[in-house]
Order: sequence, then structure tokens, then C-alpha cells
Amino acid sequence: MARTIIVYTQQTCGPCQEEKMWLTQQNVSFEDRDIRENDIFFQEAISLGANMTPVTLIEEENGDRTVIHGFDKEQLKKALDLG
Repeated sequence: MARTIIVYTQQTCGPCQEEKMWLTQQNVSFEDRDIRENDIFFQEAISLGANMTPVTLIEEENGDRTVIHGFDKEQLKKALDLG
């Protein structure tokens, strides 16, 4: 089943860089949206309830959505079926 993963980040955010590196190490494809580079990305992150970065949006093919605030490795493992 196809899934889309979007990570809302900013360059000065340490946990953002850690999450991107971790996802890459897990061979998980994701789209990196820097909220400081694009106001639309900033507004999208706010609409997901963000008050900090990273914010990860996982959209399943069937329309189910999971939003994870902060770099929460355990939540990410569960949401991405990484065991």
C-alpha cells in the first residue's frame, strides 16, 4: 500500500535533522518541507496543530492520516510498521 510521508522542518531545528537522518537510515522515502522557505508549508504545518518542528504527516493510500509532533522514534516506528 502506498503512503506519503511529509516532514515539516526548519534548518535550525536539531530534532528535524535527526529525524531526516533516521528516516534515511530506515530507507523511508519522505518529502522535506522547510517551513521557513515556503509560507504555504508553514500554514500547512500550523493546520496540523504544529507549535514546533518537526511535524510528520503520514498519509495512507486509503486516506488515513497520522500526525506526529516532534521526533518521536517510537511513534514513527509504529506508524511506519518498522517494528
